[in-house]
Parts: sequence; structure tokens; C-alpha cells
Amino acid sequence: MDLKLKDKRVIVTGGSKGIGKAILDKFVEEGASIATCARGPEALKNALDGWKQNGVKAYGKTLDVTDSEKYASWFSNSVEFLGGLDIFISNVSTRNTETGEQRWRRAFEVDFMQHMLASEQAIPYLKESAQKGQSPAFVFVSSIASVMANIMPIEHEYGVMKAALNAYSSQLAHRLAGEGIRSNFVTPGPIDFEGGFWDQVKQADPGMFERVGKMSALQRHGTPEEVANAVVFLASPAASYITGANLKIDGGTLKQTQF
Repeated sequence: MDLKLKDKRVIVTGGSKGIGKAILDKFVEEGASIATCARGPEALKNALDGWKQNGVKAYGKTLDVTDSEKYASWFSNSVEFLGGLDIFISNVSTRNTETGEQRWRRAFEVDFMQHMLASEQAIPYLKESAQKGQSPAFVFVSSIASVMANIMPIEHEYGVMKAALNAYSSQLAHRLAGEGIRSNFVTPGPIDFEGGFWDQVKQADPGMFERVGKMSALQRHGTPEEVANAVVFLASPAASYITGANLKIDGGTLKQTQF
């Protein structure tokens, strides 16, 4: 299938490793130009060097997405580098190490507020893209934690903020439909990759890692590439009649009838 992504201008946050890196790799395969950001300078440099060596138009910067001024500056520079914007994938997240009230505030900043601020900044550029017939789109990377009432204590705040992100994405779908802009979100289940949260669990508590994998109907954890395939499809013109949707990528971990 031709996803019609050649020469599309794409921003993906948190693109140095894991799900974000897999999403960018997939866009690169489809011929897109890309921009990203990440906290770790070494991983980001390695990713950018790899893309550029293969002739990809790629831009990236190390930053903390909760620094709104630097985040906004990076976003503007990314759009300028790309010459516009057709697709915005809001992916970045980080593990919360705070406690008490500050833990909730940190979750709000990382797992909701920064997604919203960047998306609002993206809207004028996506409107320009729509006017040129480029089929612009948002895709937000959420989590099945957003719809689970019984989750691990360390994900209580995370799940609430991801639920807010789901609502925001759904609102954008209706708010921007008349402008020709689509908005969808994906809710991955446990995704295992080197250096990621579930990789850390695998090292610290192999039994727990195995139990969580067996919670899915497919009896295993997912991979970043499996999430990326879905995200890139939803962002592409091939999904032109899909907006306001939640695509679960959890191997059947959630046990419920879909209506």
C-alpha cells in the first residue's frame, strides 16, 4: 500500500529511541522529512547521524519538553527547517520520580500539558498544509492506562493524564474537521524495548515481566515497530476517513467487547 507520505513534513516528539524512534524510522522509509527532540543528547545524536547518513532531511534538539519557552522555540525552528508541517505526532513521555502533590503536577506537565501546548502551536501550520491539499493530521501516543481503573500504583497519575490527552485528541478531531485536519490517538499496551520501562522490569523482576506479557491474548509484550506501523498509517492520507479514533495496540490485553 502506498501511504502517500513521500516529502511529507513530520514532527515526532521523543524520537531518539523506543516508540518515537520506530515511528520516525517508518516515516523515513516512506520518504518523509523529519524533526524531533529528546532529553538524552547521545541517543539523539546517534539517531540523527544515522538518518542524515542515509540522505534524510532531519533536524533535532536536546531539551526538556516541560520548559515551555525552549519547547516552543524548538518547535518553530523545526517547522522552519522542514519548510512547513503536515503531520504532528505527540509522543514524548518520561517516568515520574516525584512524590505526593508534586508527582501529580509533574504528570500534568509531562503527560498532558506539553502535548497540548505543542499541538496548539502546530494548528496554524497544519491549516496551511490543509489549504495546500496535504491531508494534515495529528496522532497522539497515549496508553491503555488511560482507560484502566485498576492499574499499578506508579501509573495512577499517568493514567489520569493520558485520559485527558485522549479527550483532547477527540475534541481536536471535531474542532478541526472543518479545516481539513484529522486527529487520532493510539493506546499501546506493554511495549518492550532496550532501556525502556518494561526492559527495566525484565531485569529487576523477570516474573512480573512474564506475568504482564501473558495478560495479552497474544501472550507477549509488543514492540515499538508494531506501534509505529499503526501510528504512521493513521497519520497518512491512506487513513483519510479516520478521525476521532482510538486504536488500541495491546495484543488483546484489555478484555472488553468493542462497540
